[in-house]
Amino acid sequence: MAQNRNVKLKGCLYAFMAGMLWGITSPAAQYLFERKNIVSEWLVPFRLVFAGLLLLIYAGVRGQDITSVWKEKTDACRLVLFGVFGMLGMQFTFFSAVQEMDAGTATIFQYLNPAMLILFFAVVYKIMPGKKEIAAVLAAISGIAIVATHGNLSSLAISPKGFLLGMLLAVTTCFYGVLPAPLVKRYSAEAVSAWGMIVGGLVLMAVTRPWRIPVVIDVQVAAAFVTIITVGTILPFCFYLSAVKYTGSVYAGLFSCVEPVAASVVAAVFLGTRFMKMDILGFALVLSTLFILAIPEKLR
Repeated sequence: MAQNRNVKLKGCLYAFMAGMLWGITSPAAQYLFERKNIVSEWLVPFRLVFAGLLLLIYAGVRGQDITSVWKEKTDACRLVLFGVFGMLGMQFTFFSAVQEMDAGTATIFQYLNPAMLILFFAVVYKIMPGKKEIAAVLAAISGIAIVATHGNLSSLAISPKGFLLGMLLAVTTCFYGVLPAPLVKRYSAEAVSAWGMIVGGLVLMAVTRPWRIPVVIDVQVAAAFVTIITVGTILPFCFYLSAVKYTGSVYAGLFSCVEPVAASVVAAVFLGTRFMKMDILGFALVLSTLFILAIPEKLR
């Protein structure tokens, strides 16, 4: 019993660390956008390709089969769809939202995806939500409404473009979670994610041609970029996979939701981003959806 408790505690710690490290990514990007005039069209493609290559090397060193996912035509097509609409879609809208708003606010929009999936299945597949699903949707909608308006429904507290990017981020986060699901059941999660990053990054490179975007690369830019790739991508991914192994996906997801809190704190301390009480209330309501959905059936 004690050993099982220690294993679960270890997994929760890994998930917490993953969320904390993920939370560093958006403030580092916000620093590049605000202080170094970097744009997401330059940052995202390079970040995806370099992070994908490193993750692929990591999977290969661990002895995983990193090419088998391409051997079946159906799986290869799904991987491309995941890379473009899931990985690229989520990453580009995320960093564009950070560029338009701030690290904490952009991050919180990601956590709308459970509520969006519930609504999607209700509308498309006629799968009606239960009481806790309805409560989660209401909490998510209320939270985002508070973040977007600060309680004054006659005006937006964030820019219309920022709100649109945030909602697109929530949608693409759903794609990011749903599209690779059949693949990770058959292949290495590291390999699937790595190839998704590489595919998405190469597609975006073909569109934005980041090498033509003027960027002054100094020590600070290089340090922030390396931080985003390693501390904000590779390390938390490894921590999260370990957390899922030790505690399961539910607890791993709950403890990793410290990400927007970490992003907001880092942005406030190091970048001077100011958050109002209404923002904090909105953040709390959106994050509460994860805890509501995690309530076991027997407790309801």
